[in-house]
Amino acid sequence: MTFKGLYNVFLVVASFSSVHAATVNTPKVIERDVIIIGGGAAGSHAAFRLQQDYNKSIVLIEKESILGGHVDTYLDTSTTPPTPREYGVQVYFPYLDGLDFISRFNLTLLPGLGPRGSTTTRNIDFSTGLELPANYTGPDPSSITSAIIRFHDLLVSQGWDKMTEPGFWNLPPGPQIPEDLLLPIGEFAKKWNVTEALPRMYESTGGGPASRHRNFTDTLTLTFLQSFSPAWMKVLYGEVGMYHIQGGNQLLYEAIHARLGAAENVLLNSLVSSVRRPADNADDKRDIQVTITTRVSPLSRKPTTTTTTIIRARNLLLAIPPTHENLAPFDLDSLESNLFRRAKYGRYGTAIVSSPILPRGYELHNTPILAAIDPINKPFINEPHVLEFASYGNDSDLFSIGTSGSGLGYGEFDEREAIKVAQESLERMVDAGTVKVPDGNLKKGGGDQKLKVEEYSDHGPGGFGVSAEEMKGGWMEKMYGLQGRRGTWYTGNAIAIDFSTQLWKMNDEVLRRMLESW
Repeated sequence: MTFKGLYNVFLVVASFSSVHAATVNTPKVIERDVIIIGGGAAGSHAAFRLQQDYNKSIVLIEKESILGGHVDTYLDTSTTPPTPREYGVQVYFPYLDGLDFISRFNLTLLPGLGPRGSTTTRNIDFSTGLELPANYTGPDPSSITSAIIRFHDLLVSQGWDKMTEPGFWNLPPGPQIPEDLLLPIGEFAKKWNVTEALPRMYESTGGGPASRHRNFTDTLTLTFLQSFSPAWMKVLYGEVGMYHIQGGNQLLYEAIHARLGAAENVLLNSLVSSVRRPADNADDKRDIQVTITTRVSPLSRKPTTTTTTIIRARNLLLAIPPTHENLAPFDLDSLESNLFRRAKYGRYGTAIVSSPILPRGYELHNTPILAAIDPINKPFINEPHVLEFASYGNDSDLFSIGTSGSGLGYGEFDEREAIKVAQESLERMVDAGTVKVPDGNLKKGGGDQKLKVEEYSDHGPGGFGVSAEEMKGGWMEKMYGLQGRRGTWYTGNAIAIDFSTQLWKMNDEVLRRMLESW
């Protein structure tokens, strides 16, 4: 059971025409100081701080049935008591005073990863289903660690960490951005002798920043640093610790939800259907109106109810990536449209799956056969793929998987396509004899070979960003120049560092500027 499973989960739709057997109510109108769209790490934190620390009235709009975004905790009921299994955000780590936020909720931080049994890694090429030779050892761990340290020290010595963490406030104007930060990460690594760090960088980021590219090494260094920040490097080489929340990382967002109070302050299962904002040259920039639709599915057999809410506010905080899909309901002007349409992105996700034929206590790692020849430069997968089937240990039937669209467009790699890729990977391992099927159930794709998806989490746009040429043309500078324009503010992992504690520090700066303009 997931934390989502504790709620009534259902499909959210934005148009009434596609809702059958539903009751549509008269719109409700509410007024707030700030509307926050997106209840992930950035949006939930911002809502809490605005309300609790700055005494502002807020409404937080989230399309899912719970807050938390990329935080996903599954309650493994095969154990007594149920064991929380993380399949989204795994850990939190100190960045400035960012970790102090968790201490406000009477939650216990424990060192290391969440509950997971010991496992043995098997390196398998999922494209063929064949296991790599037994003498394959992979890249040398000490060489990887040394390369990560060199990478970190380089960024600090050049002052590039200050340009990128926790957001891009200090990034120079486009023409002045250091050329090295605009190199593909493969070229950057070769130039600065950190190539040995690439395999760990690839695994650590879970395919996210590379999901818009066919080749991982083509990822723009500046974009890649959003998922592999200097602060995270210190965790990987052991200078800084990492922690999980006892009972599950999702508990933080349950606590935030509870503290935000009245039901009208947090609108779950809701999608934005229209946004009206003042023009940039309007005298009164406080007239923001957001209309949302919310699906309420009763526990009884009564029809599902679709409610409409109109929210009026002084400020709007967008804590979701400014993608084509997310911005469809917005009243974009020409400046905004021209800026946002330039961004490209892929898609990736995570899931909890099970199958009787998946071997407990093993991590089946997707390792291309070429890695046996060149473990540093050839461990990267250049097609839609599953990164691994990772067992939670000998006491559980559950496995976590990570998926990446690698070169496919956002709309081409949805949950159905991701699970199809996972299923086909498992079948190839069965066909090759790498994964054994019990006697009497040898039919391809049937019975024990069928993956059961316990829970899937769409981690949304991966590698959100623009080309080096557009960065030189001032794209990021113009993006940050939108802060406060038309009463709209921006935060989140698309335009900042993609780690919770660093996103929270990004928020601190956004909120400071918002309040100064009040």
